[in-house]
Amino acid sequence: MKNYALIAAALLVLLASTIAEAQWRSKTHDEYKALTGVEVKIDGDLGEWDGVLDTVKGTDGKPFCGVEFEGVGGKVAEFEEHGGGKWDGADDHETCFMIVWDKEAVYIALSVTDDEHEHAAGQAWNGDGAQLAFEMSGKRDPGLTLFLYNAGLDDGAKNVILGNEQTNGSPGLVNGEDVVIVRNEGKKETYYEFRFTAEELQVKGDTFSDGYEFGLGICVNDGDKAAGQNGQKGWSGWYTHSVVHGKNAEKTGLVVLSNDTLAVEATNKLTTTWGKLKSPR
Repeated sequence: MKNYALIAAALLVLLASTIAEAQWRSKTHDEYKALTGVEVKIDGDLGEWDGVLDTVKGTDGKPFCGVEFEGVGGKVAEFEEHGGGKWDGADDHETCFMIVWDKEAVYIALSVTDDEHEHAAGQAWNGDGAQLAFEMSGKRDPGLTLFLYNAGLDDGAKNVILGNEQTNGSPGLVNGEDVVIVRNEGKKETYYEFRFTAEELQVKGDTFSDGYEFGLGICVNDGDKAAGQNGQKGWSGWYTHSVVHGKNAEKTGLVVLSNDTLAVEATNKLTTTWGKLKSPR
């Protein structure tokens, strides 16, 4: 009987490994190499992030903006319609994101193009709002622990609705301190700034360091004012199915913390990183 038990255990391990390997991964934007050295103030003004989007790119040379992801039935797209929602292209809804870090925290900025701001529902995710999933080991295997956070701006575009959905015993984010969302109605854009401390995400020693890896999923939901379009009617982002249609650790992207630092040349505003400047190549 012991032999049968050992064989069964081995088969389960093999099956889990096969499932993990079979998960869809972006060929160009699976890994985000996060820079350091950017002093972030959580205020919804993304001015200090200038240059990050143009510096950190996928292997195809394109920024992390309108990134494709796998949806229902294996369909790969920049936006997934849901619940009768309709998407009319990037001007209707598109998510761009940036990530930087220091030893105390990881910072995430979202710049979301959205032609209409809608959030009549009470829950943070049910309308124009962001859902973020963290898998802190970086292994991205099925069943691993996720930290889940939801944040949206109310229908009047004034107050943040925050949902610390799954914090595994940590306190969760604090409005105004860890998250601020600002709507620019003139530009039809919404800006999100997040701070996730190493303590909140239960990183060993409460400190981030060069080379640290973790899984991340970003799902930015879209609602519109049109009849029947209120609430969660679709989404864009990065590995969105880590959050929607289940909570799936294996369906996160990989963030790698790097010691590369953003550098901006004053005369012509060209942006590069110190790591590249020092490279013999």
